[in-house]
Amino acid sequence: MDQTISARSRTATRHPAVVTFLARYTGPSRKTYDAAIRRYLAWCELEQLDPFTATRADVETYSHWLQEHEGLKRSTVGGYLAMLSAFYKVAVVDGWVDRDPMLMVRRPKVRYDDNRLTGLSSHDLEHLVLTASRRSRTHVALVLLLGMLGLRASEAAGVSIEDFAGYDRGHRVLRLVGKGSKPATVPLPPLIFQALDAAAGDRRQGPLLTTRTGNRLSRHDVFRWVRTLGHQAGLGTIGPHQLRHAAVTAALDAGADHRDVQEFGRWADGRMIPRYDRNRHNLDRHASYRVAAHLSSIAATIAA
Repeated sequence: MDQTISARSRTATRHPAVVTFLARYTGPSRKTYDAAIRRYLAWCELEQLDPFTATRADVETYSHWLQEHEGLKRSTVGGYLAMLSAFYKVAVVDGWVDRDPMLMVRRPKVRYDDNRLTGLSSHDLEHLVLTASRRSRTHVALVLLLGMLGLRASEAAGVSIEDFAGYDRGHRVLRLVGKGSKPATVPLPPLIFQALDAAAGDRRQGPLLTTRTGNRLSRHDVFRWVRTLGHQAGLGTIGPHQLRHAAVTAALDAGADHRDVQEFGRWADGRMIPRYDRNRHNLDRHASYRVAAHLSSIAATIAA
């Protein structure tokens, strides 16, 4: 689609319904919702459709258009429809539309267990830390924040030195504001807080992860650093979220309770855990072996 927004589309993006909806979000979330709404409004203009009188059939036509004309993946289309659903729910509550056109809309089925991301083992993570140690203490701190604490890229970039200077009930902790503006307190094992202190050096405040010029690392810097470290460690192209997956997988392999892993990942829904367990397809753990062991008494009869 031509991303150029015409005067009519710009007027639509300034509609009070759009403005008040986007005001509910901040930071990256607001940018994501803004892009999704703009794309939908541009399509409505293309079809000469008033978005505030759209029907279920119109939205499903939009869904098919995204897949067939724009060539977007089903998961991407599903994300756009989810954001559009949130917009129309608010529009109904605020009285901008009489009924929600998203009701009964068929959404693309997405399989989240397709193992799209390359799983990193504990050995891979150790190798990545050793590779980072040959670069700088800041690189080590970044890998530990992502791969051992399971922080997101933006969360790691946002860590300041004063955020991990305190204690809570005898634990050295990191205090942060995570996704959805949710505050979190994360205990720091000695291995981690010693690495963070080393990265901070003589500084007592300000950003922990900085560039050579002293500026705070951006989210894009984090992606670039991790990608570079991955190649240097012989792990191929990896991203920060794969380290978060590795942290969750390591916690599960270490025997952590699902309730504790949910708290570790800071999810409201425990159903997120299987999507982050990169070792869930390990055939060594397949239940068929347990079943066979349980019925081992009949093995001789079957073999006869």
